[in-house]
Amino acid sequence: MADNDKHVELRRIHKLHLIQNPNYFGNLSELKIEGLPPAVLNITGNTTFEELTCLGLNPATDILTAIVEVKLGSGYLGDSCTPGSREYVRFYLDYGDGSWVDHGSASFEAHDLSLDAHLCYAVSIDLGPKKRACCDDKPVLPRVRAILSWNIEPPANLPGWLPVWGNRLERMVQIAPRNPLFCQIFDQFEAGAIQKIDPALIQKVKAQLAMVEPVALPTATLHHLLEKCDRKDRLASLRAVWPMVAQLAADQTDLAAFDALKSLKQYDIDLSAFDDFIFNPKFDTTYEELHCVGLDRDLERLHGVLQIKRPTGYSGDLCKNGSREFIAFYLDFGAGWEYQGTTWVDVHDIATIPREGLWYQASLPVNLSAHKKKWCETGRARIRGILSWAVPPVPNQPELIPHWGDREDCTIEIRPLPKGHPNTKDTPFLESIGAMPVDQINGLGFASGASIGGTFTASNSPFGGVIRIAGLVAFPSSNNLEYRVMIKGPSDAIHKPWTKTFGVTVTTVIGAFVSSANQSQVANGDWFEYIPQAGPPVFKSVAGNLLAPFSATEEGAHSVFIQVREAGTMPILGSSAVEAFFVDNSAPVVDIEITSGGGNCSKFGIGEVLVGTYAMADPHAGSLSISVTPSAEATGGLLAITSVIPAALNPAPLPGPNASNGLSVASFTMTATGASGNWELDTSAMGPCGYNITLQGVDRTIVNSGGVGWHANDTEGFCLQ
Repeated sequence: MADNDKHVELRRIHKLHLIQNPNYFGNLSELKIEGLPPAVLNITGNTTFEELTCLGLNPATDILTAIVEVKLGSGYLGDSCTPGSREYVRFYLDYGDGSWVDHGSASFEAHDLSLDAHLCYAVSIDLGPKKRACCDDKPVLPRVRAILSWNIEPPANLPGWLPVWGNRLERMVQIAPRNPLFCQIFDQFEAGAIQKIDPALIQKVKAQLAMVEPVALPTATLHHLLEKCDRKDRLASLRAVWPMVAQLAADQTDLAAFDALKSLKQYDIDLSAFDDFIFNPKFDTTYEELHCVGLDRDLERLHGVLQIKRPTGYSGDLCKNGSREFIAFYLDFGAGWEYQGTTWVDVHDIATIPREGLWYQASLPVNLSAHKKKWCETGRARIRGILSWAVPPVPNQPELIPHWGDREDCTIEIRPLPKGHPNTKDTPFLESIGAMPVDQINGLGFASGASIGGTFTASNSPFGGVIRIAGLVAFPSSNNLEYRVMIKGPSDAIHKPWTKTFGVTVTTVIGAFVSSANQSQVANGDWFEYIPQAGPPVFKSVAGNLLAPFSATEEGAHSVFIQVREAGTMPILGSSAVEAFFVDNSAPVVDIEITSGGGNCSKFGIGEVLVGTYAMADPHAGSLSISVTPSAEATGGLLAITSVIPAALNPAPLPGPNASNGLSVASFTMTATGASGNWELDTSAMGPCGYNITLQGVDRTIVNSGGVGWHANDTEGFCLQ
């Protein structure tokens, strides 16, 4: 049996091995866990099947992206007609103090597919940085560690964890500075009073806040740059004036560019040197380099990850506009390269850039509805990204060689249509409800599995809060379509149109021009404008393919489908399948009591064992936990849940102190409609203090399409003396 075949078989039964021995493959050995059984096979960081190849952050959007290459055609637990397996990526950041902050994970499905090339997938998280600085302070340049793991989600808050199949990758990124409003106005505030703000400072802040579009450097700035350049450094000289030269080369009647260049003669720059540079370009990655391209298949966004290599050469520091790194994207569906649009990321001169450089990300939404195949038949396309500094690549030139930059190719997988949908014209379909793929929602309306993008996992979960309904029209026959959303609640006899006004974010791509704007979707009668447009020459997309953010007025079973028509006309061109979803808008009911001694709010002596009761009730119960605060003083207390009713819960209760977070905590998960019982707290190792004991109950509801759990708390106090 070939080595790869052996690994395919191991992957098929790997979870069975882990149940018998969590360290079966030896990937936990380095964690030095007491009582851990020895490894049977030593397999860690195996990248035969998949590999994390790039990490990059877009400072303007705080989107952190990983690119993963899937390398083989088998070993992923099933073809595209099955759930297959999942590739997980967990992200950590070290902000410079040597400690890793867990920023969560994302994931995507992988399948057994016949491959003639590696497939490149992108997954992203919205970072929410924990640290920022003013633009004139030391820049925030954290180190990112990402852990790719096949079919086992990397555990939270364990940055040293090693995957069996997958790898770890580290890169340095740049966090955007704080808003000038905070840096220049709020920094004037004193502890006890607020000084009068100088009106001139307000104008200065307004001017800085208005800096949105990078502009060509003024001549005076160019002079300053060139005076600092070594006159022998021809490359730096060319780069300093390149935006002007490119502007003049594109339009020889541009007098402003001509005058700016003419004034540079005093610096002995030989403009004839640009002849060869313009007419015989070569890929130049001295300053920047595109390393990876890929598709976020769930969100339908093309991603490119690039490396910035030098401290200068980017037209200004973080207090200035800097310059842009443009990426033009092309896709080849089998008939040649098709231009998809150009995106960018802003970069700056950063004197403290690390030796390994800084890694950035830029992405572009793409409409792939015209290229989706029927269920079980995944589509393929070649992807190409062309990186160009300061000057947008000329559209519809897939063989373009930029003057600064390079290009990168890979292959992507296109998600098929949902099960049961024909691949015919004007086929509307629902992709997700509450961020859950519709094929992971059962007939009763409960969802299980990973969300779109893999940022949370549902377990027989209902939906609550704002329920985002997303979908597309495959193979649209025109750019003048309308759709309506038909919803049936528990009290409705039939489906009714949902017509409430809502907002969407629309990205428009016209050549190298990309813009995003918020707009309102207002129903015309029962119908909304269908915005996405596959071009050419105009490409439009709606963020998240949002069709309706629905908020239920009653709980219980609901269902939804969408219809499409030519705007203002009949008949209806197509209807989607009817999808169910169950609504739960109620938090758990929880109660905790101290029953020993004087009960709630009483005084106890150190060393006494407090006894009490707890209860949680919810039709879709998830988990409960009991904790004692303040945490520092409570550490050392022995808290245990001593009885659970009903006793048959899945998984079993997890009693005792939780040393991983330094708190005295006892918790368990459940699949019943709640639980009750008794708890004990041994206070022998606790200090004198006023304490709270809190019961937190969490249900399984997907809340606001962004995570799991309605939360409820109940707290009682006591004193130790």
